[in-house]
Formats: sequence, structure tokens, C-alpha cells
Amino acid sequence: MNIKQFVKKNDEVLIVYIILAVVLVIGGFASDRFFNPANIGNVIEQATALGIVAIGQMMVILLGGIDLSAGAVVSVTTTILSYEMAASPYGLIINIVIALAVGIAVGLFNGVGVAKLKIPPFIMTLATMCIVNGVALKIRPIPGGSVPYEFMDLLNGRFGVITHAVILWAVIAVIFALLLKRTRFGRAVYAVGGNPNTAALSGISVQKTTISCHVMCSMLAAVGGIYLTSRVGTGDATLGSMYAMDSITVCVLGGISLFGGRGNIVGLFAATFILCLLSNILNMAGVSSYYQYVFKGLIMLVTVMIFSLKDLKGKEVGEVA
Repeated sequence: MNIKQFVKKNDEVLIVYIILAVVLVIGGFASDRFFNPANIGNVIEQATALGIVAIGQMMVILLGGIDLSAGAVVSVTTTILSYEMAASPYGLIINIVIALAVGIAVGLFNGVGVAKLKIPPFIMTLATMCIVNGVALKIRPIPGGSVPYEFMDLLNGRFGVITHAVILWAVIAVIFALLLKRTRFGRAVYAVGGNPNTAALSGISVQKTTISCHVMCSMLAAVGGIYLTSRVGTGDATLGSMYAMDSITVCVLGGISLFGGRGNIVGLFAATFILCLLSNILNMAGVSSYYQYVFKGLIMLVTVMIFSLKDLKGKEVGEVA
């Protein structure tokens, strides 16, 4: 494969990394504090939770679905972990297991609703988001509670200059990259996302694949919530409110097609950092968070329009050929 063929095959991923480089240059010019080690460390910490949640969101989007409840799972996880967490290691482990179990249960609920009851993913996960948010608010009506320092050190400790959580993020990314590229399940995910009817005729269990992806999405949202709790040290039923939208934006920006069946994990790293760096730059510039929400929405809209036009052009070329 020559350079031209490589660029054509990986153009979407290359564009994302070029955008990341441009954002870094803009940040350097925007503020002399941008490349300060403390600021870069803060951006990496922000990106870690979002990056983990985005990997789970990717699994559902590859099917052509969407999970609006991911942010609610993040929120309820923080409330569970901050609710009278025992200082003993056993209490810590029990609460983590409960949080992961809740995430898996939410994913199973979504998956069964979408796969077996044929409820559209948007409606199913929107309803789940409302339910889970209600549970989170019941547990922690106002921000509060606390977690042991041992728990905070668990993921915020450092191995050299890299936090344990970043290592966890990298390990999860490698596992899911291999899962998608090297396993029968990964091929099934792309097949179902490309055309579920054809996948079913090929002997692939569309229902099992759909349920599995939703479980993975909610489980990783719980993992992201666990890290976020260790970082802030308290519980907040609204802490994950923007993670659903942000994780979808990261996936779209990272080249994951909202129509399913196309994309990989490589572009997610750059897309995650792009979103977090842009927020960091806007915060330094004193831009209101309200306008930042508008900005994120425009990023998603423009990116989807670009990829949709590209897909349409590709189909027209194929029809002419």
C-alpha cells in the first residue's frame, strides 16, 4: 500500500489528528498558560472519564444506535459511591461492584428494550435516562457525601507522570480495539451496523450483539463514573449530565458513523482531546459555559453534515460506476 492509498483509506482519522494539531497551536497562541504542565494534566484528567464513556458509546453507535442514558449512569455511579462508603477496603470494593452491577443492569435493560421489544434506541435510552436520573436524585438530592482518600488515590495515583486512570483508559482502548478488529464478535458488530437483515441471514445473532453492546456501553459509563467520583471526591446526581452528548460528539468527530457499520477506536483519542482542549481554551478566554454548549452542538452538526455529504458523494460515484 502506497502513501496515497493509505491516506485515502484513513482520511477521516488523519483529518481528526490534523484538527488536534491545529487546536494545540491555537491554544498555544491563545494563552501562555496553555502548555503549563498543570493545565495539560488537568485536560488529560478531564479527557480520561470522557474517553472511557466514549468507547462504550462507540459500541452502540457502530450498531446504528445511540445511548442517551450514558450520562445518567455516570451520575448514579457517583451517588452510589458517595453514599456512606465504608472506609474499609471491603466497603470500597462492595460499592464499586454495586456501581458496576447497576451499569450492567441499565445496559441490559436498554439492550432488551431495543433488541427484543423493538423500541427505537433514541426512545428507549431517553426513557432510561429519565429513570436513572430520578434514582440518582433520590439517592443524592443535593451534591454531598464523600469518599475515602484510599479510593481517591486508587485512580489518581501516578505511575511516573501518568495517572493510574490514564493507564486504565489505554488498557480499555486496546482491549476494545482488539475486540472489534480480531474477534468474531467485532465482525458481528460491524455487520449488524451495516445491515442487520443481511447479518441475520449470515447467521449472526442480531439480538445478542445489540444487547452485548448496550451492556458494554453502560458498564463503561459506570467505569467513567467511578473515575470521576475518585477525582471530585463527592457525589452529584447531575455530574454526568453532559457526558451523553459529549461522548456522542466525540464519536462523530472521531469518524464513527451515526448510521452504523463504520469507524474504529483510533480517532476517538484525538476527538476526545479536541473536545476537552477546546473547552479548556474557551474557559481560559472567559467564554460562558452556555455558549460552550452551543459550540459543541455546532461541532456535532457540522461534522455529521460533512460525513453525510461524503457518504452521499460516495454512493453517487458507486452508482455511476
